Amino acid sequence: MFEIRPPRPDELPAILAVHRAAFGRDDEAALVQHLRNDGDSAFEVLAEADGEVIAHVAYSPVSIEHGNDGRALGLAPVAVTPAWQHRGVGSALVRRSLDELRDASDARAVVVLGEPAYYARFGFSPASLAGLHDTYGGGDAFMAQALRPGGLDGYHGRVDYARAFALLTE
Repeated sequence: MFEIRPPRPDELPAILAVHRAAFGRDDEAALVQHLRNDGDSAFEVLAEADGEVIAHVAYSPVSIEHGNDGRALGLAPVAVTPAWQHRGVGSALVRRSLDELRDASDARAVVVLGEPAYYARFGFSPASLAGLHDTYGGGDAFMAQALRPGGLDGYHGRVDYARAFALLTE
C-alpha cells in the first residue's frame, strides 16, 4: 500500500530521484527544481510506500491569452518510479491531487499535455473544445478540465506554461 500526502521540504532529493528514475533523464527533475526555485510550484503531492517516495505530481500556474486571471494551473510533471508503475499509483495521485485542488484551492481549471486516453479518465477533454491551444502544437493531447462549474468560462487563446518548461528538451 501507499499513502498520498503533501511533500516535506527535506524530501526534494527523493522527489527529484523519482523523476529521474521514471523518465530516465534529468529534464523533469530539473523542471521540478526550477519550478520551485522560480516560485512557480503551485501545488504538489507525492505517494510514499514503506517510508520511500515512489511518485510525485506538480502543478504550476499557466497564463491564458484571453481571460487570464491567475486561477488556471498546468499539471506536469507526474512521475512514478519504475517498480511502482502500472499499479495504479499515478492514477491515484492524479485523482487525489485534482480532488484537493477542487476542495481547497481557488483554482478554476487545469490543463495538461499528455496521452488523451489516460487523462480523459480523470475528466479532461481536448482544450480546443474550450477555445484553448498550447504553444507546443499538442492538438488533442492538450487537454483541459474545469475544477468547478464554469471554470473554463472566459478563457480562450494560447496557454503558456511557466518559464521553466522552456528548459525541457522534448
